[in-house]
Amino acid sequence: MTRLVHAELLKLRTTRLLLWLALMIVALIGLIVSLNGGERSFDDLARASSQRDLITTAAISALIALILGIVVSTAEYAHGTIGGTFLVSPVRERVVAAKVFAAMLSGAVLAAFAWALALALAAVWLAVRSVPSHLLSHDIFTLLLGLLAASALTGAIGVGFGAILRRQTAAIVVALVWLLVGEPLMAVAGKQRYAPGHVVVAVAEAGHQASGGDLLAFWPALLLGLGYAALFAVAGTLVVVRSDVT
Repeated sequence: MTRLVHAELLKLRTTRLLLWLALMIVALIGLIVSLNGGERSFDDLARASSQRDLITTAAISALIALILGIVVSTAEYAHGTIGGTFLVSPVRERVVAAKVFAAMLSGAVLAAFAWALALALAAVWLAVRSVPSHLLSHDIFTLLLGLLAASALTGAIGVGFGAILRRQTAAIVVALVWLLVGEPLMAVAGKQRYAPGHVVVAVAEAGHQASGGDLLAFWPALLLGLGYAALFAVAGTLVVVRSDVT
């Protein structure tokens, strides 16, 4: 099992997928933090909650980790190498499990990178505008733990969802449509807080309820998020085990 996980991590490094996703994180966080840091008033930016909002932009790593997980499980189908993988490791459940662990670990790494980047950029903006810093507070470091957990969860969910569809573009498009259209529609019934996207956001927020009560508390969200990750992983495994590979 350890060798399979190492093999999956090696695939990620040699295909430069992590590099491109990290560059995407740099671009998005750089843009968002710069816009907020430059446009907010001095008094607004001096508040600890506003500075935390700057670091919360690192939650984009959870979405990137979802895409990473989808690519991890679908890339071999797209390139026709999945048959060779199953010949080396005939027990397909182990292959899927290795992909899940690799995606969770890589997602956590991306989250840590995003948090550090957002923290550095926020510190630069505060220094440029001579704003008192609250960036070394306990709340900021608690946020890191939430981001790590959220990105690990979305990495696992992405692997399971990708294994179900087995088509990279379709899986990414369906996931984004669900997040942008499906979950907002659940607000009509008042059940959006239980949707996967909202659950991940609640985990990323690490117990900070700045969204007016639209999110679950951290621990219920974490447990539900683990349930979603397990559900998608098991469903994806069943599809992979029962499908034919040419």
